Order: sequence, then C-alpha cells, then structure tokens
Amino acid sequence: MKPLFDLFRYLLPYRGKVVLSIMLMLLATVMTLIQPQLVEWAIDFGVGQGDASTVITAALALMGAAIAGGLLHFASGLLLTDAGQGMAYRLRNDIFRTVLGFSFGNLDRWRTGELLVRATSDVTTVRMFVRMGFLMMMQSIAMLSGALVLMFMTNVALARIMMFIFGGTLLLFLLLATLIRPLIMRVREKLDALNNVLQENLAGAKVVRAFARQDHEKQRFEDRNAAFLRISLKTGYIIAMAFPFLFFLGQIALVTVTWLGGLSIIEQSTSPILDGLTLGQLVAFNEYAMLAMWPILALGMTLQFLTRAAASAVRISELLAETPDICESPAAKSLPADDASIEFRNVSFAYGHGEPALDRINLSIRSGEVVGIIGPTGSGKSTLAALIPRYYDPDEGSVLVGGMDIRDASLADLRTRAIVALQESLLLTGTIRDNVEYGARNVEGAPHSKGGEGAVSEPIVRAAKLAGALEFIEQKEHGWAEHVGERGVGLSGGQRQRIAIARAIAAEPDILVLDDVTSALDTSTERSIVSNLYRELTNRTVIIISQKVNTVRLSDRIIVMDEGRIVGEGTHEELLETNEMYREIHETQSAELRV
Repeated sequence: MKPLFDLFRYLLPYRGKVVLSIMLMLLATVMTLIQPQLVEWAIDFGVGQGDASTVITAALALMGAAIAGGLLHFASGLLLTDAGQGMAYRLRNDIFRTVLGFSFGNLDRWRTGELLVRATSDVTTVRMFVRMGFLMMMQSIAMLSGALVLMFMTNVALARIMMFIFGGTLLLFLLLATLIRPLIMRVREKLDALNNVLQENLAGAKVVRAFARQDHEKQRFEDRNAAFLRISLKTGYIIAMAFPFLFFLGQIALVTVTWLGGLSIIEQSTSPILDGLTLGQLVAFNEYAMLAMWPILALGMTLQFLTRAAASAVRISELLAETPDICESPAAKSLPADDASIEFRNVSFAYGHGEPALDRINLSIRSGEVVGIIGPTGSGKSTLAALIPRYYDPDEGSVLVGGMDIRDASLADLRTRAIVALQESLLLTGTIRDNVEYGARNVEGAPHSKGGEGAVSEPIVRAAKLAGALEFIEQKEHGWAEHVGERGVGLSGGQRQRIAIARAIAAEPDILVLDDVTSALDTSTERSIVSNLYRELTNRTVIIISQKVNTVRLSDRIIVMDEGRIVGEGTHEELLETNEMYREIHETQSAELRV
C-alpha cells in the first residue's frame, strides 16, 4: 500500500478540500446515526404512550436529519471530486514530464502500450479510489465506530454478540484483500499486453494489410484478450462470492439480535443481561446493526477500489521512479559558439547487453566540414550519429563537440545546435507548416504557429526549397496549411522524407546529421536535394549517412564503416583506389544503375 499512500502527495494542494470533505462526511454520518435514536424515542415515548405529537415531532426530525445528511454527503462528494480530478491532472502531467525526460535508452525498454495504460487507465483507477473508495472507506470507519458505540450504549449483551460476528467478517475481508491484490496486478499486466497488441496494430495497420496478416493478428489479439478475460473472471468470481457471504453474515447477526431481543420483550425476561430492553431500543439496535453491517459490506466494495488502486499505484510509481539514462550535469555549460567540430575518442557502445554496435571509434570532424558515412546495414552508422546529440552515452570513450565533452554540455543547447534527421520520417498531426516550423529558431511567427496561418517566413520557405519540398507543398490544395494526418498520413514516403529534411534545416543547427533520409526518394530528386545541401550549407558541419555512393561522393571526406568499426577514410577518388569495401559498394551500385 505504500506506493498508493506515496501518491497522496499529489493531493497536498487540495488538502483543504479533502479535510473539509471529511468533516462534512462525518457530519452526514452523525445525521444518519441519530435517526435510530429518533425512532426509539417515537416508539417508546410516542407509540407506547399514545402521544401523537411525539410521533409527529420525531418524524419531522427524521426527515430533517435525512435531508441534512443528503446535502452534507452531496457537498462532501463535490469537494472530493474536485480534489481527485486535480490529483489526476497533476499526476498525468508528472507522468508526461517523466516520459518526455526519458532518453532513447529508456524508450527502448518501455513499450508504448504500457506507457499509455499507466498514464490513462492507472491514473483513472487511483482517481476513482480517491473519489469513491477513499470516501467510502472513511465513511465506513466512521459509521462502524459510531454504530458500535451506540449499540453498546443501547445493550451491552447484544453488542457483544454483534462484535463477535463483525470480527469474523473483518478477518474475512483482510483475507480477501490479501488474495485479490496479486490477482489485480496480473489483471493490469494482461491489460498491458492487450494494449500493446492493439497499439501495434493501429500503428502498423498498413503493414499488416500489406502482408495479408490480418488472420494472424486477429488470433494474436484474441489470445491476449482471452488471457485478460481469464484473469479478470477469476478476480471477479472471488469478489462476487465474497459479497453474498459477507451479506449472509450480516443477516445472521440481525436474525440473532431480533430473536434474542424479541424473546426478551415478549417473555418479559428477568435476565440481568437483557433486563429492561424496550421495543424502541430493540428497533434502534437493529438499525444500528444494519448501519454497522453496511460499512462492512461497503469495505468489500472498497476492497475492489483499494486493490486496483494499489496495483495501479505500484505501476505508476515504477514509471515515475524511472530515471533517464542521460542526465545533465549540474554544472552543464553551453557549447563554444564558434566551433562545431566533432571528435570521437576511443568510443565503444552496445545496446543493452548485446554485441558492440561501435568498437573503439576514433574520428575527428572539422567545423564546417561535410562528411559522408557509408557502410552496409548494421555497420553502426546510425549509432554513431545518435551519440552526437547524446541520445545515448558511450560505454567507453568520449564524444566532444567544439572541444567540450558533451557530458558537460547543456542538453538543450546541444540538441538545439546538433540536429539529427532520423531514418524514420515521423511527422506530427497538424499542418505542413507546423511540421517544418517544429524546431525552427529565430523565425518570426515560429515556432509552432497554428494551422499555417499568415505568411510563411523566408527561412522556412528556404528550408523547404533546399529539401525539395516547396514544389509539392505549393501544389497542395491548401498549400502550407495542408493538414497532415497521424504519422504523416496523406503524404507519400518521399514527401514525408522531404518535410523531415526541411524541418531539420529550418532548425538552423550548427551540426546537421541526415541519417539515410533520402532512401524513399527517386534518383533525380535525391541528386537535387544533395546538391542543394552541398552548395548551400557550407557554413555548417554536415554529416550525411547513406548506403548510396552517389549520396556521399561529393563530401569533403567519406567514412566507411563495417561491424562497428571505421574501415576506410578519404575522398571518393581515394577510397576507390585504397578501400576494397567502398569499391565493391560503388561497383555494385554502378552495375545496378546500368541495368
């Protein structure tokens, strides 16, 4: 339960409302507890003595207590609803900030479906506990305590009998709580698995259809859904069996009290235990017993809220406790303003515990130099690029930008000045203008101008032109205001890549890394874009990663990589003479072009 109580810190800004809600709830409970006293008074002093005015007065008092209790409950619920929603709001914000702070390594370990469930379903479960379960628990404790005190004040012997039965019921409640909690955890885990399959199929819907794998995915979803159903039913059956049994124990208590108390009144018992019990007291005692039994039954309902909230709290706490693999130094500084050089010193890196993706890399890139990196798939090209803006930290060695170890640099400054256009051209929902301006600096009306409204600034137009995107943008019905669907739906693969290149150029970085971002482009378009980059970006350090010789051949220097190592370095002409791998790649691609 500790993780759940730890999350209560999100209620601190609303503690005044929570305290007031509890106070109103306690007053409402008092209004409920005085009603049996009024019934006893009406029976013993009104009905028993034939006094109609007493009966009427008691009835009016009962009505007033009921109305007052209802209004107090209503006000208490409103206050706690406000506090619960506020808690959920702050918790969701904190989760989102935590996820945004994740490094690439953290994101590699967490699946999208798991993050979505924790940020939505789990937060809602905790909120529902605060709104209903917590209030129900507090009210049940207050009602049970008050009813037991009044039962002892009414008749000690009958109260002891009830205490015996209530004790057994509470023990059963604790046993159920112990049994159900791990089951609830398994329910959440199965829900995670179900959501992961659903998320993957929604994100990869076109791939599934392209390979006609609908039947396979239907079966995979059905298997996860069946597993979720089985554990949900098992948990539900246990809870469903618990409620009738708790209710049965309550009925036994009421039958016992009615039997013993009724016999005492009818036979005018002279037993010192039940001596002097009146009909009004018996009726009042039965009502107290019902009022005491209701909280115990309510605790059974609270059990569902509590166990689910506790399980969700564990999962939320696990997420919030996740620390980014990449942390900024407390003494972080800005990079040198006039130096965009890059240096890798004896850098080695592996993903997780796998084989090394980079093995003892030593490489220096001058400020303003255009460097091409080429090599077969899996040679470490993209990994090398990912280390520059510190998406990952090397396992050994160091990466320097402007002569400064990037572990000493401000992450915001580093990632503003070193932009990597990734292989996956992921666009955001919005307009074309929104996407190109997403990381723009020093642009009037940017970043993030809404809906492409107004004139598009010159730097944004220039970025689109360099990326070969301006022509197709202007041909769109709405031009820059053309809507782009989720993940770039509505644009072709080549158009998405050109928008992604334009977005990187518009950010005006000192270091621009293009990680195989022309793979979906035809030869003519690719040649045009590459020529633009070589011609126009002469004042920036540019790294162009590709598997095509024609894409990198005009670079000041070309790096050839294989199996995480640098196996060649030089100009196009030099590598054709000295590097066998580069020569083979060139000859193979030249032969393919001739064919």
